[in-house]
Amino acid sequence: MTPEELSDRAEIGDVLLRYFRGVDRRDWALVRRCFHDDAQNNYAPFYQGDVDNFMQFLADPAGFGLFDRTFHFAGNQLIELAGDTADTETYAMAQHTNAADAGNPNRGFLTVWLRYLDRFERRDGRWAIADRRLEVEWIRNDVGGHWLDVPGRTPS
Repeated sequence: MTPEELSDRAEIGDVLLRYFRGVDRRDWALVRRCFHDDAQNNYAPFYQGDVDNFMQFLADPAGFGLFDRTFHFAGNQLIELAGDTADTETYAMAQHTNAADAGNPNRGFLTVWLRYLDRFERRDGRWAIADRRLEVEWIRNDVGGHWLDVPGRTPS
């Protein structure tokens, strides 16, 4: 593997980690920078469409915004480079808590095991997601638990 290929792989991996950081911290500008302007997202059955509407879905209280906390763990990652494109598969475990004000009487804890299948493109020297498909392997929903917040820490 050449030094350039190693650099490309590191840059692509960093984009994926920034995506998780942005979602977990509700930093929508950071999330948006992970995608090219014409990117498409297929999070079926939750969302399908362009990146700008996807950003609205993330913040929408009836969409992803119904979760008041999320925490993503990235696992195995395969990056297959082909010049200025790359296909990636990233295993992840995402944990979510349901927002108390989202109309759900039970505070729930949702754990999702999934894979992100992305096509990256390097445009003007910048790697970003051009097309994303989400494959959910399974979901566990635990309801009615009690949460212990860390004193002095605001939930992220």
